[in-house]
Amino acid sequence: MATEPDPPARRSVLATDNADQVRDFVGQTYGSWLLANRSGGGMSIKVTHTDAGSFGFTDSQMDADLVFDASDTPGVIVTSLTGGGVGAERGKATDRFGPGDMFISGAPGLRYLCHVHHHMTISAFVLPIPLFDGLLEPSPGQRPGPLTFLSQSPPDAVAAAARWQPAVSYSRNFVASPEAAGSPLLAGSAARLLAALTLETFPHTAVTDPTIEDRHDAHPDTLRRAVAFIDENAGTDITIADIAAACFVTVRAIELAFRRHLDTTPTGYLRRVRLDHTHHDLATADPAHESVTAVAYRWGFSSASRFAARYRSAYGVLPSHTLRSTR
Repeated sequence: MATEPDPPARRSVLATDNADQVRDFVGQTYGSWLLANRSGGGMSIKVTHTDAGSFGFTDSQMDADLVFDASDTPGVIVTSLTGGGVGAERGKATDRFGPGDMFISGAPGLRYLCHVHHHMTISAFVLPIPLFDGLLEPSPGQRPGPLTFLSQSPPDAVAAAARWQPAVSYSRNFVASPEAAGSPLLAGSAARLLAALTLETFPHTAVTDPTIEDRHDAHPDTLRRAVAFIDENAGTDITIADIAAACFVTVRAIELAFRRHLDTTPTGYLRRVRLDHTHHDLATADPAHESVTAVAYRWGFSSASRFAARYRSAYGVLPSHTLRSTR
């Protein structure tokens, strides 16, 4: 296995017919274990895994008849099957997935045997459980429970594919760009986007409706504390959960406070604060040594067109105009 240590994204490639190497790689990457090779000893596997720090993704091709124990993996693995067939055996029930299907292939508490039927090609995202913190929150006074998915498959496969396609493209393009991948703000944003889409796509047990306590805590004092925290920490990869923790209230209370008193969201306010920072940096930068793209990436704006549109709406000119006007 060759490793290309290009931080922050690290790319590992394994191409082998050695069962021990397959077992070690799959165990380290997914937390799953190879139980049997029913191909009479013959097998071939090629896996490319990219570790982006806050998440990872894998492209795999297997030519063998294999059985994996995919029980209780430490992270959430969202898999798209692009070729071949896979079976998920849970007791007497077996779900079968074919090309084009998207499914949860690993999660804490999910226990099944995975059967690879002679040939399989997949694309998978590996999402650490801490990514889901703040996206799932219990009511005040309750301890958070484990994230449990009720189904490996999305209720609407067509809608799921439509939602995931732009996110997959964005995440892969982000990792492929050294300048973008070097931004902690963009890395955190890409990871949380994938986690949020996972929760939106697959049924789970979380309850996220606001409570009476949330509505009571959404008062102006909460908003003032939240605004102060955002203003002070806009240059770091903060989440809504971080803002809520700093204010000693729930995420729902923070969301309600911003909507009630500012008619916006916490992320909307954070985005505007970061936009103000890009304006300051562009207005004071040396055009010979700085670029609009670098400034945008630094403050968490990954799309040049959307950044330019937001900037022009806020300041009446394009960001390039501000940079060129620097004296």
